[in-house]
Amino acid sequence: MGKIQLKDELIKGMHSLGYETYLPVQEEVIPVIQSGKDCLVQAETGAGKTAAYLLPVLNDLSPYTEKPEALVIAPTRELAVQIQRTAEKLSAFAKLHCVCAIGGLDIEKQENALKHYPAMVIGTPGRLCDLFRQSLLDLSCLKYLILDEADQIASTGQAQELRFLLEQISDVRTVCLSATVDETVQSVFRKDYEKLIFNDRTKVNRAIEEYYLVTENKNKALYELLEHTEITSAIVFVNYRSSARKISEQLQKKNILSASFSADDEEKKRLRILRDFKDGNIRILCATDAMARGIDITDVSHIIHYDLPMDLSTYVHRSGRTAHQGNTGIVITLIEEAEQETETAQKILASSQPWQINSSVHCDLSIPLNKKETGTENIVQIIIRGGKNEKLRPRDVAGALSAVMDFNEIGTIEIQDRYTVVTILNHDSSIIDQLDGLSVKGKKRRVELWKR
Repeated sequence: MGKIQLKDELIKGMHSLGYETYLPVQEEVIPVIQSGKDCLVQAETGAGKTAAYLLPVLNDLSPYTEKPEALVIAPTRELAVQIQRTAEKLSAFAKLHCVCAIGGLDIEKQENALKHYPAMVIGTPGRLCDLFRQSLLDLSCLKYLILDEADQIASTGQAQELRFLLEQISDVRTVCLSATVDETVQSVFRKDYEKLIFNDRTKVNRAIEEYYLVTENKNKALYELLEHTEITSAIVFVNYRSSARKISEQLQKKNILSASFSADDEEKKRLRILRDFKDGNIRILCATDAMARGIDITDVSHIIHYDLPMDLSTYVHRSGRTAHQGNTGIVITLIEEAEQETETAQKILASSQPWQINSSVHCDLSIPLNKKETGTENIVQIIIRGGKNEKLRPRDVAGALSAVMDFNEIGTIEIQDRYTVVTILNHDSSIIDQLDGLSVKGKKRRVELWKR
């Protein structure tokens, strides 16, 4: 396998995320992409596949390009946001602008972002089609097409939008990540693609310990589990949206930091819940299978199957939300006596061990988790109150900031109607103090840390 060669700016971006070494999937995939081959990757979430394709692709993109050179298509809005934020951090020192285009959020803000010369666009099929049809997304200069969770795009009813987008794209390097390979996935490729398989989708990750708990009362069993298990954070999977809400409300009454997550929640709410869960302000997430694919949260210690999964594939996907980025994880399935004879239960019982509740262990899930920061705090994003409505231009903002810091420390600048977002390099959050009273275009502007 070839040697990995990345620009210094990308390596700095890796370090900012706490990446010091390459994971196995990255060691395999990066050289293949850098060799110019199309490739199909099968790997579980958490194996490091997002960075495996982002690093070589970002390494080959140009800053301040007039038209996007890379397009990443994802099946869900949450996954698209996750990919964009990872790309943004990895490419900060390379000063590459990466834009997220998804439904459920303000399309005008996405239109504004696309006017700031994005090198990479990440989005869901429906919103990408809308932007293309309105001539707001130009795909004529693409060098790379990435399909993340391609089989899920087809299975969630987005195959028609995907086919439309593929019809607009020709002669680009293609990277596809998929759990299965069907006709929709195969149609993306020329005949000479490289297939890289890193997982068996019929089995749970070997870093996960599997347990079951037979009970007559799942509510009681769940409370005992949460009280007497050393949990960092956990996802409780159920089959129905109403169950997620009901169980979460019951946990909240017991002062457990809990929230529900399902596909019918409003998009901004879902993103807020995911952020709070990642930050440790929510300890227990009660979720439907909308959470079972594509979301990468590195320190979920436990998965609890409150409702028995519909089939073994769903069990594998749900269980795969733990043991990410080299960590280990524990999966516990609650099984009522009447469920034991079902096919899914029989398979879970055969692969799992009985769980013993240890009453000597006490876990307080009413306290937010104090998470340790990974990486170095050398990238910060600020929001300046002032934007297109006041005719601010990137050079106005860059000129004002240059009076406070070195020009090379100013990263990407994105101007919205009423505010401007700037990435600042080689600084931490204390830079806000230095920017107090910043004057842009002859007017003092309020400057804050940007919290999404």
